[in-house]
Amino acid sequence: MPSFVKNPKFIGGAIIVLWLAYVIYANFQLAPIQIKLLPFVAYLQFRVSAVIMAAAIFGALVTLAIQLLWKRRSSKNASTSAAA
Repeated sequence: MPSFVKNPKFIGGAIIVLWLAYVIYANFQLAPIQIKLLPFVAYLQFRVSAVIMAAAIFGALVTLAIQLLWKRRSSKNASTSAAA
């Protein structure tokens, strides 16, 4: 057995990946979500798994954007205080 398999980070990551696969698979079988745009005329249908994946991607992108903005502000302040 390779040594990386015994690493707790790998085991935890594998558990999370398997759990996410289960959540997506289980929700893939649910009835689609209907969003009605106009009464009796137009509506959108989304699968539950697509909504979950879109929410996860959106959350990850927002988190990365906030971290990027946070680092820029802190590095800008750090450079001015180091020069003084």
